[in-house]
Amino acid sequence: MHLLGEYAGTGYVEPQYLAARTGGQQIQLSKLLHLVADECDGTSSYDDIARRVSESYGKSVSADNVRTLVDDKLRPLGVLADPAGNSPEVEESDPLLGLKLRREVLHPRTVQALAKLATPVFWPPMVLAVLGALAFVDYWLFFVHGLGQGLRASVQHPAVFLLVVGVVVVSAALHELGHAAACSYGGAKPGGMGMGIYIVWPAFYTDVTDAYQLDRRGRLRTELGGVYVNAMVVLVIAGVHAVTHFEPLILLMFLLQVQVLQQMLPFLRLDGYYVVSDLVGVPDLFRRIGPVLRSAIPFRKPEPEVAQLKPWVRRAVTGWVLVIVPILLLNLGYILLAFPRIVATSWDSAARLSGQLGHDSGTAKVWAGAQLLLLVLPAVGITYTMVRTARRSAAGAWRWSAGSPPRRMGVMTGGLLLLGALAVAWYPDGRVSPYRPGETGTLQQQVRELRTAGTGAPLLRSPDQAQKPLAPVPAGHSAVIDRSGGATTDSTSNGTTTTTQPTAAPDVATSADPVSSPAASDSSPSPDPAISTEPSPSPTG
Repeated sequence: MHLLGEYAGTGYVEPQYLAARTGGQQIQLSKLLHLVADECDGTSSYDDIARRVSESYGKSVSADNVRTLVDDKLRPLGVLADPAGNSPEVEESDPLLGLKLRREVLHPRTVQALAKLATPVFWPPMVLAVLGALAFVDYWLFFVHGLGQGLRASVQHPAVFLLVVGVVVVSAALHELGHAAACSYGGAKPGGMGMGIYIVWPAFYTDVTDAYQLDRRGRLRTELGGVYVNAMVVLVIAGVHAVTHFEPLILLMFLLQVQVLQQMLPFLRLDGYYVVSDLVGVPDLFRRIGPVLRSAIPFRKPEPEVAQLKPWVRRAVTGWVLVIVPILLLNLGYILLAFPRIVATSWDSAARLSGQLGHDSGTAKVWAGAQLLLLVLPAVGITYTMVRTARRSAAGAWRWSAGSPPRRMGVMTGGLLLLGALAVAWYPDGRVSPYRPGETGTLQQQVRELRTAGTGAPLLRSPDQAQKPLAPVPAGHSAVIDRSGGATTDSTSNGTTTTTQPTAAPDVATSADPVSSPAASDSSPSPDPAISTEPSPSPTG
């Protein structure tokens, strides 16, 4: 346990003090609790602690007061051990969007030494020079040179993507060292650097918990130190391009800046989230979502987690919650509706890549294997996130309804309705077909496709079949194959739905369909998975 002291620039009405457990989990303490914890050294009596705390606190604190605070507050929080040196079991924080499977790869002393060497880059004139140079490079990149040739050179040589991935990984590691250097520049000590899993993607991290001892400016510098180092990497790559004229570096410069923009999004536990947290002076914004929403109910008193915030901070946090909740719900709703088509599209791509692995050799085979791995990870991540969300939601609803029959009945009824809706949305029917060229995959398209629930059979092609391209559909349309009866449901962008029955064999074959005999086509729809989902062309076409 590490006592961090007063939280400078706090958004709370009353001063807040912080302590941190190993691993970075933070605990907010009142001034009195922090003073008592600071005086507990394992040898002092309750009378000695009470005397020293009274001097620092400015009010009289008795030995019984100290004993009560120790037994009822500090030990249950895991801040203090009992007289035998044992600590009670404390539930570890496990945020839904937190870093998992953390493993330290660089010792704190090593990170501190590297950070000390890098602190000169945060000298204000140096920062201004880097920002000015980045503005010049971006002007040249987007308005003078452009991205076209860099993209063309990268696509024509797929092996270049391995170089891009390598540089992005190195840049991510330097990003974390940037946080450590900024932390050290402000006077705090960074901890170790390691790796973990964020949702499903491997990610680096650096323990900069000690930065909470800094003022708001120092904390913001620490949070922005990573993207600042990314900007310096872009400048280095620009210099290499100026010497070598190696065009794939252009695409790399662009991708690194896209990575910076992603880091600044305030909706996940990335740099942008912590920047917003430091600006308003509230350490963990995600914990405020529930209290803010419940406090927004008319004629209901604000909950303590909201009432203890300063008025302007309360408004800012409420605004953040009102923005992030619809965004998260919109993303969750889209994933739930589009899940069958996401699965089918991933299956089709994986089947195609699996087929290529059996025929390709050398670099092409390595590239196909890398693509297959990158394809599997998002599918695993979506499934993992959905399972965790469902488990947490169910556990929270069950706890909320405990001891109240009306609440418990409401929770069970809502759960059954949700399961029924998911059963309709995920039923393995003709909607389990890949997105085709020309399909937009909008939210309204996913809703319209619910009309075809229960019709047709899934379209999951084998590795050999997946080598054939799927026939495109016109823009604004979506096609869901009914494999059981040969009908094709075509939903247009204006909401109308038409069903086309199989016709006689056309005299014109699409590029995706093999030519079959008229007799076979007259008797049944073509069995080829790449069958066009548009009405068959007329003989005069």
